[in-house]
Amino acid sequence: MPGDTRKQNEQLAEIQKAALAALRQQQEAFLAGVKAWRETLAKSGGEAPAWPYLEPPGFVPKPGELVEASFAFTAKLLAEQSQFLTELGKAMTAPTKKS
Repeated sequence: MPGDTRKQNEQLAEIQKAALAALRQQQEAFLAGVKAWRETLAKSGGEAPAWPYLEPPGFVPKPGELVEASFAFTAKLLAEQSQFLTELGKAMTAPTKKS
């Protein structure tokens, strides 16, 4: 049925539109939190953590070593993102009302 397909496409478009709007709200809230954190640090005289300085290696790694190191880093990064998004999801869940 052509009409059914059009209705499904319209519903999908609405879901995508709502998802993008929710994502934008989450991003704006996160940025507002980071900005507030930076302002609080500035007012209190504190400093944000600095990026670590790493000495350049005195050797050129082999291609296999680069690949292995890249995948190891990516695995750690994904684990961190997974943990962050899990906690973010919990934080965004509406609190349960106590009776």
